[in-house]
Amino acid sequence: TIVTWTVTDVNGNTATCTQIVTITEDEPPTIDCPEDIVQTADEGECFATIADLGEPVVDDNCGVEVVTNDAPESFPVGQTIVTWTVTDIHGNTATCTQIVYVIDAELPTIVCPEDIAQSTDAGVCSATVDLGEPVVDDNCGIAEVTNDAPATFPVGVSIVTWTVTDIHNNVATCTQTVTITDDELPTIVCPDDIEEPVEEGQCYAIIEMLENPVVDDNCGVESVINNAPTS
Repeated sequence: TIVTWTVTDVNGNTATCTQIVTITEDEPPTIDCPEDIVQTADEGECFATIADLGEPVVDDNCGVEVVTNDAPESFPVGQTIVTWTVTDIHGNTATCTQIVYVIDAELPTIVCPEDIAQSTDAGVCSATVDLGEPVVDDNCGIAEVTNDAPATFPVGVSIVTWTVTDIHNNVATCTQTVTITDDELPTIVCPDDIEEPVEEGQCYAIIEMLENPVVDDNCGVESVINNAPTS
């Protein structure tokens, strides 16, 4: 602002000079960010689209020119800090930060391999089984796939539980049935043949000991019988 000074003498003569007054506005505006946001990831995605971050509360002694932020188009899973900036009409600025938390709450998916029916391995009462591989998927990524299968499967029905864990520790499971049957025949080798004369005055012989056959089985022998007569 230019201030003009004028002096007048007693006879009406005048003279002037000017004085410049410069006022600077150094007061920054004020800004209060919107509240922090917690949101789950979009379905099937590892990010969230947030349509409305809210509006900051801004003020300035002379006037606000513009309010901006550095928010991305979509927010990845995890924590993102959004910086809001207010600029007044004289170029003074102020900032605040808003935190956006995106949570991956979506479970992975898992489809187990087909159930298995298999005979025991030769000579043993168990089977070594190739279980196959489950089909897994996740919106953010798979960390690991495990199962509780034994090294070998006993005769009977075993339930195998498959577990998939994603990179954010969400878990899903499925089950696979493994049925092992013992189709291997036992083995038997009979005692040596016997030749013995009849009892004196009789038309038969009484044989007290036929000896025992040699038997074996991959799972175990339950009984050994014969159809020999008493005489």
